[in-house]
Amino acid sequence: MPTECCLTPTPPPKTSRQVRRAQDRRRPAQPEPALNPAQEARGLTEEIMAQVAAKAGAVALTQAELTDAEIQAWRTDLQARLETIQQHPEENLGHIEEALAQASKEILCVWAQRAAQAKANATPCRCHKCQRELTHQKCLRRHVDSRFGRLALWRAYGWCLHCETWQFPADYALGLAQNAAASPYVQEISALLVTKMPPEQAAAVAERLGLKLSRCLLDREAHRQGLKAQARRSETIAQLDTWEGIVQQLGRPAEGSATQPFTLVIEIDAWIIRERDDWGQTKALREQGKEPERYHWVYMGTVFRLDQRGQTAGERAIITQRGYVATRLGLEAFIAQLYREALQRGLNQAEHVLVVADGGLWIWNLAKDRFPAAAQRLDLWHADEHLWEVAHVLYGRGTPEARAWVKPLLAHIRNDESAALLASLTELKPRLLQAQQEKLQREIEYFKNNAHRMKYKAILQARKAVQDGKATPEQIHLANQPLGSGAIESTCRQYQCRFKRTGQFWTTAGDEALMCLETFWRNGRWEELYPHAKSPNALN
Repeated sequence: MPTECCLTPTPPPKTSRQVRRAQDRRRPAQPEPALNPAQEARGLTEEIMAQVAAKAGAVALTQAELTDAEIQAWRTDLQARLETIQQHPEENLGHIEEALAQASKEILCVWAQRAAQAKANATPCRCHKCQRELTHQKCLRRHVDSRFGRLALWRAYGWCLHCETWQFPADYALGLAQNAAASPYVQEISALLVTKMPPEQAAAVAERLGLKLSRCLLDREAHRQGLKAQARRSETIAQLDTWEGIVQQLGRPAEGSATQPFTLVIEIDAWIIRERDDWGQTKALREQGKEPERYHWVYMGTVFRLDQRGQTAGERAIITQRGYVATRLGLEAFIAQLYREALQRGLNQAEHVLVVADGGLWIWNLAKDRFPAAAQRLDLWHADEHLWEVAHVLYGRGTPEARAWVKPLLAHIRNDESAALLASLTELKPRLLQAQQEKLQREIEYFKNNAHRMKYKAILQARKAVQDGKATPEQIHLANQPLGSGAIESTCRQYQCRFKRTGQFWTTAGDEALMCLETFWRNGRWEELYPHAKSPNALN
């Protein structure tokens, strides 16, 4: 008899995950078993009845309550989670915190939905603008992404004959936007996260904090909140367009009111942001003889009282409270915002006003226009930089000759000897080449135009007296005055950490919205956008 040969079958070659997914997509889907008309009608009827029952139960809700059975189920579940952790010695307090947060989130989601539904039911069906009763009243469900999860709410709506719009009074009472699913808390967190990091990173951080928010939701919601912040900012600035608004603002106490006469310090600067408003149109624009604009100025300012400036134990300068201004909308918009911020910080109550900047002509023109009585000071270290540029042109960068030449001229600056400084620079011109003379002349003009703003000697002497313990009260006050514009320089850098990351391009609509949100946060006016953040129970 012939014997059978037993051969081991060769296994099929392994395919990659990408190939398997492609094969699954090409494989025709298995058709679902067809339902007869009676079954289909029965299923549809059951679904409608379930929705009707859910609607009836939601609309009848008047209080946010949990049943004893729900509370007991939650306690049982929580206890089971904690007992599991106790059985694993490698699990620590972090695991306990995670278990408590997860178990509490589920029951709080139920509670939040009932509380929101009860508030919606208690809201009169009236127009929130004219307070008239709405006609053609109906009820509609919507879903909301909340701090504890997704909520389903039924709310009444109707037609306002006076405003000629459909109104959802409960949405307004609950702080919900018309075409956005985010709750007020999710609106706030979206704005806060995206002002600090790109949406991709913000989504990962939000998920770690227990909020499952997509990158697209965060991006859209943060932009919408930025537009809301811009509208609020425009409202406050518009108050100064009327005499009544000006009188009202002048009558308000300054933020962080001082009990003694004070000096208000205003520092101003600008930096460049990269934008692509004409994305994909570069070739067409150049054919029209236009060069696409990629870089635009962002104007910034900071305002603080001199008595709010001090030092840490390590003698590092620190400002305890100050105002911020940042905008990409142009110099005119910046001037209006800066003036408004200065008023809120006590411009009309200040005994003295000091403007400190790096020497840009536009800054001094701004100061002359809006703060005509203010003293002006050129940043000392910018003045030093201009002298060093001359030294580098004459003797080369970093050479001993350059250091030896610039040393007495730096002393002229610190001794308020502007005339001697200009004389020393002017004497150099006949010995230089044409290109060097042109560079030198620019620096001479710089120091000539800012000579009356270069007064540093008294402040340096006052600081020396404070160090020696021999300062008078006047010298103690004078020693605290800033010699430079370091406060605004550092502020510009902090904003740039978000808006000048590698490979980033912006649009004016995108960057201005986030800048406005960041400025509201820094100015301590976050609760103007999110009233719930002012609650004593809000997280700090």
